[in-house]
This record gives sequence, structure tokens and C-alpha cells, in this order.
Amino acid sequence: MSWDVFIMRFPPGVASVEEISDDWDPPSLGTGKAVRAVLGGLLPGIAYDDSGWGEYEGGAFSIGTPLKEADDQPVTGIGLFVHGDARAAAPMAVALAEALEARAFATGDGEFLTVGSARDSAGVWQGYRDRVVGHEGARERVTGAR
Repeated sequence: MSWDVFIMRFPPGVASVEEISDDWDPPSLGTGKAVRAVLGGLLPGIAYDDSGWGEYEGGAFSIGTPLKEADDQPVTGIGLFVHGDARAAAPMAVALAEALEARAFATGDGEFLTVGSARDSAGVWQGYRDRVVGHEGARERVTGAR
């Protein structure tokens, strides 16, 4: 199970994703090359495979992100699939959004993340995850956490 966060340049003034109109067309975060440079600056050592899947190992957590756009192609959004200690990864999700001049939201609650709310959102998700898998050993098998 992963804590899933999406980063886009959401319309200004909306308080939640439910307020976004169905015909909204997200603006670009930059080219594939520019977005990978931002990710590489904040996630040192992120590695991409041939399909464009990026993997970052951060000690207590890992982040997977699909970034398949070519260097010169626009990227309208990125997904972060966090395994392990989501609370430890939460500030990184917000920092990535800020570096891309965008906003992040967690799919579990659909709320935009802020410096103040990100760890709480991740903590709620971790509580849910731990209840679903039942005990620490199962959590380790599902998330890769140690």
C-alpha cells in the first residue's frame, strides 16, 4: 500500500479538488527535463528506468513516480507513491510541490497539503494502513518499511 500524492498547478482559490470544474485543463509544470531536474535536486539519487519510472530511497521511506514525458514534452502533473514512513516523507511532498510552483494533494482525503497539514494527513493514512494489514510484520511485507 502506498500513500499517494499528486502535484499539479491547481486553480488558485480552490480549497479542495471537488471544487475544480470538469473542464479544467491543468497548466504545465515544465518540460520533462525541467521536472526531472527539480525532482533530482530534492530527491538526490532518484533513478529512472527505461519506462520513465523514477525510484527514490529515502531511508525510512521510498518514493516511486512515473515521469514518462520526453525531455522537451510538457508535464501537467506528477504522482508520488510513498512506501514506508509517510509522515517522514510528507515534508518532501510539500517541498516538491513548492519547488514546482504547484500544490499537492493526498488522494485519501482529497485535501491540499500544507507544511502544517502534510504530516497529519500522512499519519491518518498510516493509521488506516496499519489497521488494514493488522500488525507490524504484515505492514513490513506490504510497504517495505523496516
